[in-house]
Amino acid sequence: MTDSKAKKLVLVHPPLRNVLGAATPDYVDENRGHNPPMGLLYLKAAVNRSRHDSRFLDASLEGMDHVAAAREALSGAPDLVGIQAMTFTMPDACLLAREVKRLSPETPVMIGGPHPTIYPEETAALPYVDYAFAGEGEEGLVAFLDRLDDREAREAVPGVACVRDGRVAYTPSAGLLTDLDSLAFPARRDAPFRQYSSVLAEKNPISIMITSRGCPFSCVFCNRMGRKYRAHSAGYVLAEFDEVLSLGVGELFIHDDTFSLKRDRVEAICQGMIDRGTPMIWEARTRVDCVDQKLLGLMKKAGCVRLSFGVESGSERVLTAMRKGIKPQLVKDVFSWCRTEGITTLADFMVGNLEETEEDIEKTFELLKGIDPDYAQFSILSPYPGTPIYQMALDQGVVPGDVWQDFAADPLAPFESPVWTAHFSREELDKITAKAYRAFYFRPRFILRQLKKIRSPATFATMARGALGMLKG
Repeated sequence: MTDSKAKKLVLVHPPLRNVLGAATPDYVDENRGHNPPMGLLYLKAAVNRSRHDSRFLDASLEGMDHVAAAREALSGAPDLVGIQAMTFTMPDACLLAREVKRLSPETPVMIGGPHPTIYPEETAALPYVDYAFAGEGEEGLVAFLDRLDDREAREAVPGVACVRDGRVAYTPSAGLLTDLDSLAFPARRDAPFRQYSSVLAEKNPISIMITSRGCPFSCVFCNRMGRKYRAHSAGYVLAEFDEVLSLGVGELFIHDDTFSLKRDRVEAICQGMIDRGTPMIWEARTRVDCVDQKLLGLMKKAGCVRLSFGVESGSERVLTAMRKGIKPQLVKDVFSWCRTEGITTLADFMVGNLEETEEDIEKTFELLKGIDPDYAQFSILSPYPGTPIYQMALDQGVVPGDVWQDFAADPLAPFESPVWTAHFSREELDKITAKAYRAFYFRPRFILRQLKKIRSPATFATMARGALGMLKG
């Protein structure tokens, strides 16, 4: 059933003032810049194709508090307010939802994203939420708007959870999208795209592209919205690349979990970029076992200036326990190849891993010194909901009960994200992480390298804030 009247929707990226900590220190997160919320821009693009009207609001980018964001969201009297929420941004999503309902109790609020995908019923049961949406929403959101005037029909849309007659009702998600090429390009032009930036970018503004979804690997610390890997065709990616070029974006960040998983596809994408002869530069995230020197050379020729790799540990024993599926020697080879090809590298490490000892952490520091990445990030292993490591934490008593489900039932209650403390205390892990940041980023070689990259007073100020944060950490 479809309602005759077009609906008005506002999609909101909430103010991020109460983000759950633990995995990465605050002084790292606070100085990264602002990335466009691509999930919302995909939804905006889907609604743009329909008969409904929609508006996008990035309250975090605009520096709004929750009251101002709610007032702006309600301007224009929308028929539905949609809020994006990942688990670590859920407190801010809830504060915004609560404020919207305080100002306009009759306006329905929907929260969607990775968190309600894991906890749809708990999210729908919150007093300031009318609907939770689980799964990929490009098709389901439009179907929900089509049926908004018919309670029974809208509540039957796959992925929708709500309170009905005092109890939570949930219609299971329809599953993952299979044909990603059927999607419209993210609605970048409907966002303040010139304002998005990154401290790592050689040239701002930046944009983000997601050329595939899902991850087929089995790392115990990771949970994606589906392990089934699905990818856009090379032709689709290149057409979207042309659109990004037309916006005058300075740098493109490809945020696939593993961009180079399918070699033939990546080769076709890179060759298409080369054939265009455009000056666009880009970075991507991938794994060391999904590249070789020949592919890296092609990527560099196509404009790739930086690659991010999840290294996690320098101990092969720990990597095996974490089901990472890589070996330290391959890490050394790949970082050496990147240096030869002129590709900047970012290495992600974790401390407090499964089976990790002080000796293993020393091996991590030795590997870090040996590969000498341009940038490094250190985080503490946090058992996030929906991950194998969280189930292990429950089974082994590392966390005192199902703390994430308790959080999902009341995201505004005081809460501290759990970390894996089977071998080190939280305080010890905090000290190890802070020590790692200081040891890496205060090396004379790194400082000189960064001083050469300073392009403006704003860049210097950002670097200075990060450095001061590390000194306090």
